[in-house]
Parts: sequence; structure tokens; C-alpha cells
Amino acid sequence: MNVVLVAGCAAGGLVTGGFLDSVTGRITRPPVPPPDPGTDAVGGPAPVQGAAVPVAQVAVAVRTPGASELAISAIVTGGVFALLAIRLGAVPALAAYCALSVGLVAVSVVDIRLGIVPRSILYPSFGAMAVGLVAASAVDSHWRALGEAAIGGVAAFAVFFVLWWFFPRGLGYGDIRLAGVIGAALGWIGFGELYVGFLAAFVAGTVVGVAIMASQGTGRKTRFAFGPALTVGAAFGVLWGPWAVHIWLHHS
Repeated sequence: MNVVLVAGCAAGGLVTGGFLDSVTGRITRPPVPPPDPGTDAVGGPAPVQGAAVPVAQVAVAVRTPGASELAISAIVTGGVFALLAIRLGAVPALAAYCALSVGLVAVSVVDIRLGIVPRSILYPSFGAMAVGLVAASAVDSHWRALGEAAIGGVAAFAVFFVLWWFFPRGLGYGDIRLAGVIGAALGWIGFGELYVGFLAAFVAGTVVGVAIMASQGTGRKTRFAFGPALTVGAAFGVLWGPWAVHIWLHHS
């Protein structure tokens, strides 16, 4: 194990994670559609044009994270960076998966807080990861991995789209996009890792869902953020997917 590499990645993750909450705190839910013309929000007459509108109705709330939240994000990101350095080593793809992990941590924070997967975070994370994987393939002349990443991304997107189509209350469209990004990341490593990563995600989601329903009563229908479960599955697939696939194939 390269101690310098691990320490450097951990330090980089701590610094990067310290800035995440300042970004995620600015993410807000889409605004509520305005009421029909001629009525106000409660069905009364519309305000006269040019009349003052209360600031509370138009201001966008920017949430300032507390010190404990900043510490948690920094520790989680630093820990993930260190684990990536330990498990992957000094490989060209390390930077790509570090970039992905930053995005996944940020997406999970927003999904837990607001119940959405923000494109403003997901798309740049995917772009940074894609550039890193292309560079890694060029260095290692491992171009086949890019094709497998594309297949994995499209397949994961398609499967989650079908699930969303038949069970729209169970998934959000942001989860479909997130699944496509994770599918590409795991597909670059291998299709076996893709499978075990999403299997781990569904196991994590099931455990969390059962725990939430048990705490709130079995008779209540409860929705919960699935983005963090997908993030757990992605982490498992990248960090321990090759090990799990080896065990699986060895005993099959």
C-alpha cells in the first residue's frame, strides 16, 4: 500500500468535502407553480399589478450548513478517497472515481434533505468522471472498457426507466439519471461489478425502507430518498466489486 498516496487522497477528500455543504446548501426545490390568473394562492382576487409582494414569497432560501455537517461531509469524502486509494492503488482511473465520489456524496446530501437528485451536481460529476475514464483508457490502451461503460450506463438507465414507468411513486426521474451515471462507472470496471453494485444498492434501499416503515408504523406509506442507497451500491461495486465477483464465480 502506498502510504503517501493514501494520505494525499485522504487530505484531498477532507478539503473537498469541506466545501460540499456550501454547494449543496444552495440547492433548493423547484418553485411551486403560480396560481391561475385572477386568483391568489388561496383563491381570492389577484393582487393589483405593481403592488408589493412579500419578500418571503420570492426569496430563495440559501441554507448555511452547520459545523457538524461540514465535518461529516469532509470526513465521509476523505474516507472514501482513502478507500479508493487503498483498493485501486495508483491507477489512472483513480482520479475519475474520486471525482465521481464527490458528486455522489453531494447528491446524497441533497436527496436526503430535499428528495431530489440535482442535475447541477450530477452532470458535472459525470463529465469529470467521463474525462477521467477516457484518459485512463488512453493511458492503458483499454478502449474496450469505454464501450462496456457505455453499455452499462445505457442498460442501467433503461432498467430504472422501466421501473419508474410502472412504479412512478417508487422512484424519481433523478434516480434514473443517477443510475445511468453509476452504471457507466461500474461498467468500466466490468459487468459483474455492475451487477453486484446495483444488488448492493437494492439491499441497502430495502434495509433502510423497512427500518423507516417499522419506525413510522406499517400502515403508513412512506417515501424515502433512494439516491444514498445507489451511492452505497456504487461504492461497494467500485471498492469490493472485483472481490465479490471473484467469490461469486469461484463458488458458482
